[in-house]
Amino acid sequence: MASTVNIKNLSGFISQIAGIDRKPDHTLFFRGHADTEYLALPYIFRAIPDNELGEKYVDKEDYLFHHMIMQCPEDFHNCLTAFEHLVKMQHYGLPTRLLDITSNPLVALYFACCSLNGTSKDARDGEVLIFQIPNNEIKFYNSDTVSLVSNLAKFSSNFNFNDATDRKRYLHAIKSEKSYFEDLIKEEDLHSVFCVKPKLDNRRIIKQSGAFLIFGMGIKKTDSIRIPENFRSDDIQRIEIGKAAKRKVINELANISISEATLFPEIDNVARFLKA
Repeated sequence: MASTVNIKNLSGFISQIAGIDRKPDHTLFFRGHADTEYLALPYIFRAIPDNELGEKYVDKEDYLFHHMIMQCPEDFHNCLTAFEHLVKMQHYGLPTRLLDITSNPLVALYFACCSLNGTSKDARDGEVLIFQIPNNEIKFYNSDTVSLVSNLAKFSSNFNFNDATDRKRYLHAIKSEKSYFEDLIKEEDLHSVFCVKPKLDNRRIIKQSGAFLIFGMGIKKTDSIRIPENFRSDDIQRIEIGKAAKRKVINELANISISEATLFPEIDNVARFLKA
């Protein structure tokens, strides 16, 4: 079967999803992009617009992390771990090492179609990416491995795991949320991507059947890494939706209660949907 297929309506999409050959001991996840040119990469690794030095957000990751907490401490009062901090930062649009995914393909389809649609010059073809992730690489929010990768956000761009001082400070950061943690770190975990199931304490995550891919570092802390090939589906890897079909699909999704009002349950989003 082709790795990319095209659909024009909701029924065509459901038919393609239903036909996926699901591998044993794997779980299906999805991600919707409004533009097929968009890379499946966390925002932290993207370039800062109009930055004269050509910097990326990851070059100031520790600044973003600490200053967000410093300036909005009450919003993070219930966050006990670095990962929980990152989830809330992601929720409010701060660049992080997290990439949103969902276990609900219809949610991914909504995000692929909800913008850059119609016949304007800005309209773009959208896509839904399909992942089949090995169950043994899916972590829970309180996993030691998740703490390991999440705590990278607290350190400067020149962080070096093999430097004695950096390693000591890094271990201290992890121990601050997990006192039992021992220095038995597998360095390859720092250079990996993991799927994480978050705590269901956020209405938006619940409505969107949300999960995350959390990205470690490349050779340097500021280097991005790729989603592992074994996360990809063996048959269909992406489903494309032409820009002219997006509005039709959005209307069809609304008929089965997949809309801005249901996926973004905050009152301002519901009001915007109702008056449209």
